Amino acid sequence: MLLAWLAAFRLGAIGLKLIDGTSLSGDIITADKDAFVLKLEGGGYSPRTDWGRLTDESLLLLSKHPKAGRFVEPYVTAPTPEEVKKERKPFKVAEPQRVTNPQVPKGALAALLTPGGMFFIGLMYAANIFFGFEVARYRWRSPALVCGLAAVLPVVGPLIYLAMPKWTPPEEVNATAEAMAATTLLVADSGPSLVQQMGLRTGGGGIQSSADLPRTFGKGEFTFNRRFFETQFAMFLPSAQAAESEGLVMEFNAASGSFAANKIHRMNASEVIVRRVDGEEAPVEFGAIQSVTLRNA
Repeated sequence: MLLAWLAAFRLGAIGLKLIDGTSLSGDIITADKDAFVLKLEGGGYSPRTDWGRLTDESLLLLSKHPKAGRFVEPYVTAPTPEEVKKERKPFKVAEPQRVTNPQVPKGALAALLTPGGMFFIGLMYAANIFFGFEVARYRWRSPALVCGLAAVLPVVGPLIYLAMPKWTPPEEVNATAEAMAATTLLVADSGPSLVQQMGLRTGGGGIQSSADLPRTFGKGEFTFNRRFFETQFAMFLPSAQAAESEGLVMEFNAASGSFAANKIHRMNASEVIVRRVDGEEAPVEFGAIQSVTLRNA
């Protein structure tokens, strides 16, 4: 009896396929109009599964099952006699016509010889020429020379000039100015010295000015030249002691602007070079001077 019961149990097992491709195998324990539950062959129970998840073959198989047949019938669609007799035509897959890829050489050199690669090479060559131009500007060299070398020796040519020191132009010598500076100029005396006119005197405590300061020398009343500054502003000359000009400054009003100076560095035939109160050196042409004022600092 035990063997007969086991045989009957094995006969009751059924294999079902679901529409998602999975399968279940076991005996139907319970079923209703919506779903069913299987006792699996390996042990345990399947989850509650809807009838709509079964394939048509599985539904047709269950339509003859004593427990599930009456619930499956609404889901089973029986084939018509015409459909049964009708043979399916074999499905033929036509191979599409494929375009063969061109056989081209591979490698970095082959990639550079393509139109895109040639455009990239031309772009890099133009950037090399521009690099040479910028190096020429930075090192004060001839742009034509550096760009020409960059065209012959890309990258290397501009790097050579970049490693060289900056070119400085030679100092131009004005032969006329040198000759005039070496020549002793005989000019008319500009009058008595400013020290004599204003009663300035030199003492142990430096130059003491009178109440007449400031004093302005205007263009037209005085001729601004080397002799004028040697006679009227002798206390500011390089040979004068610092104490002589202590507390005094020269205020220049020229075409380029106005500024104050406290020392004369040097003079030539056309200009006077003075030290401004901020410490910078400033050349002033005699012809550009509108007035010079002596005042207290």
